[in-house]
Amino acid sequence: MAIKQVGAIKAMEAASAGKIIAPSLSEISGGWLALLETANGRKLVCAATKECQGVSMFKAEGESMENGISIKIMGLNSNNAAALRRLVKWTGPTACGTKGLSIGFSDWLGNAEEHLTPFFSKKQIKPVLVEYTPSDCALLQRNFLEAIDAATWAVFATGYKEGYAASATRLTSEEDLVKVLLYGYSMLGLDFSDKINLEIEKLTNLAVEERYLELPQEFREAVESSYLAGPVKVGNETLHYTPEVLRRIVLEYGEVIMHAQSMYNSYLKNTPWDIDFELYLSKEGKTITPEEHYLVGYELTRNKVKLTAIGLDAATENKALQEDLAVHAAIAEACNYRLSLANADLFTGDFSEMAKVLKGRVYFKFENILWLSALQCIAEKAPALLAEMAAFAGIATAEVAELVPASETGRLYASLYGKLLSPAAGGFAAKIQTVLTDNTDTYHEKITVMVEKYLKSC
Repeated sequence: MAIKQVGAIKAMEAASAGKIIAPSLSEISGGWLALLETANGRKLVCAATKECQGVSMFKAEGESMENGISIKIMGLNSNNAAALRRLVKWTGPTACGTKGLSIGFSDWLGNAEEHLTPFFSKKQIKPVLVEYTPSDCALLQRNFLEAIDAATWAVFATGYKEGYAASATRLTSEEDLVKVLLYGYSMLGLDFSDKINLEIEKLTNLAVEERYLELPQEFREAVESSYLAGPVKVGNETLHYTPEVLRRIVLEYGEVIMHAQSMYNSYLKNTPWDIDFELYLSKEGKTITPEEHYLVGYELTRNKVKLTAIGLDAATENKALQEDLAVHAAIAEACNYRLSLANADLFTGDFSEMAKVLKGRVYFKFENILWLSALQCIAEKAPALLAEMAAFAGIATAEVAELVPASETGRLYASLYGKLLSPAAGGFAAKIQTVLTDNTDTYHEKITVMVEKYLKSC
């Protein structure tokens, strides 16, 4: 017999001595699930009949009967988050695909997602609520699973059913790739930029030719027939490869292409669910050229690697994105993937114009704005703490107005998140969390102003 909603709510609140978070209330086969605020913090509570099969996946802290309804009270742990993603599908991330505009955030403090979902209600923009890297795991002592779980609980609490993505990016190892696949991430970003051989740029044309001739003849003939037969047309754009340029690109990016193809074929080719596959190509001290971009993208596409995006760092690729954006856009469209722009909030260009040139096929990663919003809250509510952090980092303290991505001061503070949140910093992370918890409204206000500004700019 089905449990009526009103009866389920009464039973949940009575058993937990808590108050239901109404947007979270969700019907499952044979029962109801919801988050409740209790004296012991938030709890996941299930009201179910004996026939409710799904509830067995949860680890309960307590069980009781209320008016003939079985009640289970559960903690917000990883096991229960995974079970929730299976039973309530909209709490789990989904792929973005190769078209459309996405905007992502790095929530290094792990408490902002609940503030974010309202901005995307009924908008043609898909939020990426998790943007997390192996270096974030190491620096923050917070693993990939904890990051996706935080988004799961936030989405459930707000009742946001319009879909979100979770990105594990800058992955370099098979171990991390397997982990995030098991955890349910919908977007995987591989970073083989360490295999871009910049030493090739220092060699003479003769030395490059000698190395190139060491490659198998069959491979060389195939490459040359693809790129040297004449100008390469990409949409309305034209690329010109000379033998010297082609040799350098092949030697510089060859290992990247091979590794990307191998990892894709081994782990991503036959996943039973849709996965976004991003290949990160930015490297410090290097600006990617259209010819390099096209060869990497085309060779992977030709070898049936289903790329969703090529990732570039907007903070360091100003030349590529300012001068050659139309060409890079044409390459992405020809190869049927998007451009993914890391540190987009530190980029000084026109986002709306960029989105127009890219025909909306772009993923803007606004990685720094949540961190800077938190610092704005601290500057206003706990200036002594900000001064203490500034002294630790060896920089000048800042005013609220300076803590924005567009300012030099804001960019400096953005670059220091790892140093200031690291356990070695002496507990700043916990102090920051206390200030944000005690000043939730102010924190929300700072996030709102920052996020709305960037959404409008896109």
